[in-house]
Amino acid sequence: MRVADLYQKYQIMPQLITHQLRVGAIGNIVAKHWKRRLDVEMITNLCLIHDMGNIVKFDLVHTQEDVYGMIKDLEYWQQVQKVVWDKYGRDAHDATIGILNEAGLTQFISFINEEEKLYFLEAREKELAEASVAAIILMYADCRVKPAGVVSYRERIDDLKERYGGGKTETWYKWTFWFDEWIQKQVRIDLTQITDETVEPLFPELLGYNI
Repeated sequence: MRVADLYQKYQIMPQLITHQLRVGAIGNIVAKHWKRRLDVEMITNLCLIHDMGNIVKFDLVHTQEDVYGMIKDLEYWQQVQKVVWDKYGRDAHDATIGILNEAGLTQFISFINEEEKLYFLEAREKELAEASVAAIILMYADCRVKPAGVVSYRERIDDLKERYGGGKTETWYKWTFWFDEWIQKQVRIDLTQITDETVEPLFPELLGYNI
């Protein structure tokens, strides 16, 4: 099944499609330029489906505008959201896992679970050496995308800190500076060159990926 068909089958909101395409494009670029050979297609697909259930988080009752901007066809998406709530629950992570299980994409679930743990682990060299590169790249790529588009890792972390108060420990914010420098050392390109302008041309190709 093509990624575009998967999105259509599970009625993924346009805002979430764009977000996943941005993360997928960043994951694709990072995986291609990693200093050792990786399964680029698998990592790209992982990034393209990592937030399949995130419609459960949207406030579609009190406003027509989310952090992603104006939501068109609000009543339609309210109906879709209710179906997703009834079927998979109201936790975004659980909803994503439920969709992937139903779609037969269980090979990606362990990486998504691992990425969620890595985000607050404050992993250094030893822990990162034991982690899967796929989960590491997903964590990085997802932290390069704000609702408005691709930004620097630092800008996204500052945005998360402002919106959610940072991590679960006092040292998490400082650790993100270290991780930003660490991942740059793992690739053969300057990661600051990844921008909206460099990822958007990849969208048509990514929508055609087989998954």
